[in-house]
Order: sequence, then structure tokens, then C-alpha cells
Amino acid sequence: MWASRVVYTLMFSLGLVLLARFGYFWFTAARLPRDFGRSLDAGDIVLFAALTFVVWNRVIIDLSAWLICRRVDPLRSDPVPARGFRVAFITTFVPGSESLSMLRETLLTMLAADYPHDTWVLDEGNDPAALALCRELGVQHFSRKGRGKLNRDRGRFLMKSKGGNHNAWYAWYGKRYDIVAQVDSDFKVRRDFLTSTIGHFSNPRVAFVGTPQIYGNMESFIARGAAQQTYLFYGPIMRSLSRRKMTMLIGANHVVRVAALREIGWYQGHLTEDLATGKRFHAKRWESVYVPKPLAVGEGPDTWTAYFNQQYRWAFGCMSIFFADMGPLLKMRRSHGFYYFILEMFYFSGLAMGVSAVLLILYYLLGWKAANIPIESLIIWYSPVVIWRQLMVLWLQRYSVRPKVERGMLWTGRLLTIAVLPIYLLAFIGVVRGKRVTFKTTPKGNGRPQATDSLRVFTPHLIIAGLLAGALAVGVLLGHTVWVFIAWGGVTIVLYPAFAGHLLWQRFTTTARQRALPGAGDTATAGAHPGSRCRRTRRCRRPAYRRGRRQHCQHHGRRAVAHRLVRELRRPGGVHGELAGVALRNRQRRVRQRRGRDHDRLGEQRLPRRPRRP
Repeated sequence: MWASRVVYTLMFSLGLVLLARFGYFWFTAARLPRDFGRSLDAGDIVLFAALTFVVWNRVIIDLSAWLICRRVDPLRSDPVPARGFRVAFITTFVPGSESLSMLRETLLTMLAADYPHDTWVLDEGNDPAALALCRELGVQHFSRKGRGKLNRDRGRFLMKSKGGNHNAWYAWYGKRYDIVAQVDSDFKVRRDFLTSTIGHFSNPRVAFVGTPQIYGNMESFIARGAAQQTYLFYGPIMRSLSRRKMTMLIGANHVVRVAALREIGWYQGHLTEDLATGKRFHAKRWESVYVPKPLAVGEGPDTWTAYFNQQYRWAFGCMSIFFADMGPLLKMRRSHGFYYFILEMFYFSGLAMGVSAVLLILYYLLGWKAANIPIESLIIWYSPVVIWRQLMVLWLQRYSVRPKVERGMLWTGRLLTIAVLPIYLLAFIGVVRGKRVTFKTTPKGNGRPQATDSLRVFTPHLIIAGLLAGALAVGVLLGHTVWVFIAWGGVTIVLYPAFAGHLLWQRFTTTARQRALPGAGDTATAGAHPGSRCRRTRRCRRPAYRRGRRQHCQHHGRRAVAHRLVRELRRPGGVHGELAGVALRNRQRRVRQRRGRDHDRLGEQRLPRRPRRP
């Protein structure tokens, strides 16, 4: 261990030298522009300060993260949990956003956990099918739907929020338990999930135990990139924070002491309730522990829409807490407050991207240079810093949760980091405008391919690329052709439309694969009436199929959905009798409500065509 610390100290010291060298190049009088006359004025200083924020923002964030990682908590065996804890294992369920089959798989793994516990489902919609599933498996069911006191516009019982759902359950059943473990409904847990975490509560000052958020659907480009973005955080950063007894609370999967949660006023009614609640734990000087084991594996967002919605929600919540909830930072230890401050700055990288676009447009149209930067000098002075940053990331990968898997350059995650910057910018604008954002569960378990995304998800990317391209064309005509700014804008103009091109390519390949399937021509073309469209909904543009006098799209046809539901409900281990009928009617009702918005998972498979009458 000491050898690793020596190597890290040498690498970190080298990085400080390289940053000091680049700082010497950057903060000199020769870099300051003279756009408004021969003498330096306020406008020149503002432009240079804006460009300094853009260039140094990410460097400072990386430097702070590596400063945190100077003391990584070593791997230790987990303490044996004491007997006698009253433990509940809970998960939330949102009908329509999360599938019943996924919930079943999660509950089976939760029931198999080693430590004695009660298993609960917190159902936001009070779904009869979910209730029937709980009765079948012997799981306890709770729902706050229809209870006005447990659904408020703000506060502890915030409606349509995970924190409000949990607090409603705690209000009714929290007194029964000492420890509560919770996972999202898409996470499959290992048998030792509870035994690996509950033992840490032998320390009476431990408020919660966190575990990493691992994605299992790595075959998806989006989910793989989203997972790669978290490797550094859930690896060396969280292990280093655990050594300082300030693991950050992650809402996807954690274990909490009920007494500590009661002391801080339960989960905060906020869009990112985990961050706000964790800060209050540490403001009250509670401690937290991190277990760097893949104890639960879930599903990451597998479409651009789901990914952007998730990142927008996280960015908006973190930045709103940063501006409006600084009180807990002043009450916790100084080092803890500093680390929270630095980690919350991550999402301001979208603001840096927006500032850079404005600076480029100002130069192309008006010739205002934010700094005097010869491209040859920039390469000589800045390239060593770039190389050092990559070497530090590669070296820290030895502390990842799964070092043999979470290693390499991770290009997919890097591309998604670039793609999500306009979304962070929109989140910042929303926070400044005081926009109100409600919690929206990331769709999981629906099997929707990436090709179902609309090109509208890339509207901000295309707008930024279009503005830069138009301004660049004008700048070339006006003779504003400093190579640093031309190259910078050109890369942005190429990259952002490339993401939309990737989506179009996914659509093309998906369509080609579907046409290449055996029998695809019989079901997709022979049965379709030329030029006809589904009459069920305006949004459906799939070919319609002749069924007597009426035309039905086989993805939206009520009869096809009903047949599939009956088959599922009659399978071995399914529900029967009156409950099956209730579940069928409710599912048909939800299908009718979602018609034109989603393709029901059970209606994806087409029924065989009826033979035509001679």
C-alpha cells in the first residue's frame, strides 16, 4: 500500500508542476486581448475571464477529485452483522415506467437475501397486478395513492417523488424496523447484500451504508457509456470519501439506520433527495460507510431520451441544491463541506460549454478575441497537462469496483460526456429561471430499442452546431481566421450533428435487421395494405393490417394486446380467476391511455394473420 501512495504522490506532484507551468503561460499580460482599443479595458478583462473559466473549469474539477483520491480506503472484510436487528428490504414501483416482470425478478432476489428481513413494495400507483404479484410471492405491499395527507405539493410527502414515497411508508411502518435497505426495482441483488452491509451498523455513529450503482445492460451503447462515466466516482472517489467517513448517499441502493433518518427529518422532498438527505446526515456529524462490491446490478438508460432525462434531472437537482441549500455545508466539517462543494461543481461544465459557444460566435461575427493564443504555443504548454490527466485516470482505475472490467480509455463514456453538455446547460438555465421540475422515473424493463428515439432529443445540439456553423461562415468571409478558434468551433460543429447521425444509423440498421428476419416479408409487407396507416392514433405511422372492415396496427391493436395478456396471466405461477380478470381490465385501460405514446411490451409480438377468405 505504501508503494502505491509513493507513486501517487510523485504523479500528483508532477501534475502540480505541469499545471503551474501552464498557469505561467496562461496568466501573463501577453494573453490579454486588446479588442476595444490599444489599451486594456474592462471588456477585455471580461472576455479573458470567461475564457479562463472555460479552460480551467474541468482542470480544477479533475485536480480536486485527485486530491480527494490521495487516501483511498483499502479493501477490508465486512464485519459480521449482529443478530437481532429488525430489517426491512424495500423497493419502489411506478406502474407504466417499470415492468411487472422486472419487479418480479427483483423481488425474487430480495427474498433470497441471507439476513432475516421483511420485503416490501412501495407502489406509487396501487396497481392491482403488482398487488397480486406481492400476494403470490409473500411480499408486503404499500401504496400512498388516494391518501391526501401523504401526497403534497412540497415538503416531506412530495408527490411523484421517491423521497415522498419512502417517507409515506416510514410514517406508517418505520417504527417497526431498526435498519432499512432499499434498491430500485431494476436492481438484482446478491444473496449477501444485507450481510455485507448490516455489520457496519455495529458502530452506533454510522447512519447509512452505500454500495456502487452497477449497470448490467452493457450491450447498449447508451447504457455502456453511462456506466463508464461512473467508474471513477464509484471507485476511487467513493472509497476515498468512505475513508473520511463521508460516503455520499446514492438513492439507487443503500442501507440506512431508521433512528438517524428520523433525527434529520426523514428524506428531503427534493428532486435529488439522496444528495440533500446525505448532506443533512453529515451536517449532524453522522458517519457513513461505502462497500465497494457489486452487490446489486441494475439497468442503465438505453435510449438517448431516457439518458438525457436522467442527466437533466440530476444536474437540475444538484445545481438547485448548490444555490438554495448551502446551510448544511456550513454545519459539517470543513473538509466535508469542501468536498461536497467541489463535487457539486461537476454539472457546471454545461455552463462552460455555453460560454465557449458565445465566445466563439463573438469572435466569428465581431472579431473579439478572448485571448491571444498562438496554436503552436498552446500545444507546447497545454498538451503535457492533457497527457498527465489521462495517465492519472488510467492509474486510478486499479481502485475501481471491478478493476478487470472497468479499465481502458473508455471512449464511449467520453463521447457521452460531450453529448450531455448541452443538457447540463439547459438544466442550469432552468435553475436560474426558477423552473419547477418533477421527479420522472427513468423507463426500465421495457425493452425499447435506441432506434425509437426522436431526432428532437438532439435539438439543443443541432441549434448550437447550426449557430456556430453560420457564424463560422461569416467569420471566414470577414477574415476572422485565428486557427485556435477555427479548430475549436470546427470540432464542435462536427461532433454534435454526429450524435444525431449515430441515431439515424441505429434506425437504419434496426430496420435492416428486422427485414432480414425469416418470415419478415410475409408479416410486414404481404399483410399491409399499400399506403394505409393505422387509424388508432395520429402518432402511429406503422402500416395498417386488414382485419375485416377495420384496420389495426399490430403494435396498438387491442385484440393483440388482450391475447398476449391472457397468455401471460395463464402461465404457470401466474394469477388466476377474478384477480386475472381485474389485472387484464386494468392493463387494457392503461394500454388505451398510453396509445400513441408507448408500444406496450406485450403487444410487441405480432399475432399470426388470419387467412383470407377465398
